[in-house]
Amino acid sequence: MWPWIKRWRDWVMSDLWPFYRISPQPQALHYSYEKGGLTVADQPIPWNAESVTVEACLRLRHTTTRRKTDFALRLAGRDPILADDMRRQDDSLHRLTFRFEPPGVTTTAEVLFRNSVLGQLTLPYLTRDEFLQGVRLQMPTLFARLGADSVACQTFVASQCKGLIASAVLTSPTSLVPMLDTDLSVTLRNERGGSPLQLTARLWSSQIAGRHALITVSPKKFPKQIGAWLVTWALGENVLATHRIRSISTRAFQRSLRVVDTRFVLGWAKGNVSLARQVPPGEKEKPARVGPCFLVCSREPGMAGLCELQVRAQVPGSVQPPLLMEQTVLITDGPTAFAPGTLDTNEIGQISGFELWLKGQPLGVLSLCPAPTATFTAEGGFKAPHDFAWSPAAEEELTERLNRLIEGGE
Repeated sequence: MWPWIKRWRDWVMSDLWPFYRISPQPQALHYSYEKGGLTVADQPIPWNAESVTVEACLRLRHTTTRRKTDFALRLAGRDPILADDMRRQDDSLHRLTFRFEPPGVTTTAEVLFRNSVLGQLTLPYLTRDEFLQGVRLQMPTLFARLGADSVACQTFVASQCKGLIASAVLTSPTSLVPMLDTDLSVTLRNERGGSPLQLTARLWSSQIAGRHALITVSPKKFPKQIGAWLVTWALGENVLATHRIRSISTRAFQRSLRVVDTRFVLGWAKGNVSLARQVPPGEKEKPARVGPCFLVCSREPGMAGLCELQVRAQVPGSVQPPLLMEQTVLITDGPTAFAPGTLDTNEIGQISGFELWLKGQPLGVLSLCPAPTATFTAEGGFKAPHDFAWSPAAEEELTERLNRLIEGGE
């Protein structure tokens, strides 16, 4: 086709033919912003965004002129912005790209074709204060490294702690990308004074591009100083959360330990194992093996500490109870089961009970002797029973019998 005929045809089709028959048909409008090399799509544009991009997918007819100079983006109070790029997706679908500086306010963007509006969308704006108010810190937790374990706690033994790990979940209704210019810090300050420990949490790109991120920091060295510490999480100058932790001495930890309950571990001939308050007295139900189980906890809230526990056998007439087992156990403020093992039933004939020892001092007793029966006299008194080591199991049995007696009386 001769060039002058082609130009004449384009002029007729563009200017004389009805516009609604040849105008581009918008299929979709999207926007995104860039910050620190990351692109965030269809979210409020923050105050520190570096650039904004609006993309328009247009369905162009075969007779429509395909020049990007025919398209523009109009923002309130600004000169029209020409298309930065125009790419063909297929025979009729084209993608227009407009790139410009952030408007700094919430505004409406209109896509124009030769001064005719093809479509519009709203570009929301996010201020710094709005972003900081939306950021939340969930589940701030402190982990103490005790031996080979990392234990979540509020109180720990100062001399046993090999290191601390502070962890939390950071959430936001929008992407976390705007916080690239703001440091997330964790400060540990001793209430007795001294220089605080300040740590900075760093996020990798996949975390900061999302709306949730797991934050973990750990100081290289933590002073083994007894006292209370305040842990403060802050995003810039905005404090997100503050919680309190305590480091105590070994002696204070040992004084807080107590036996909350006891059980017998029964091993049967068939191989199954069970727990019981008392060893069955009958020969028909006699277990093959018997061992103690002590439930130990600390009175300190949120405690985590290591202690060396011993189980000794009570043998009548012996000066020093023989040692059965010694083991280092992690104790918290919840019941921790300490079951050192079992003995053959024939070996416990000389044993009257088991003792739990800590640093040369008895902590609790589990008696193999049945609870004594009170014998009342004609005058209303009762005969004193033989020596019996009172235990939580005996306390529970007494309470159960008293309840049955009261219910029967009613």
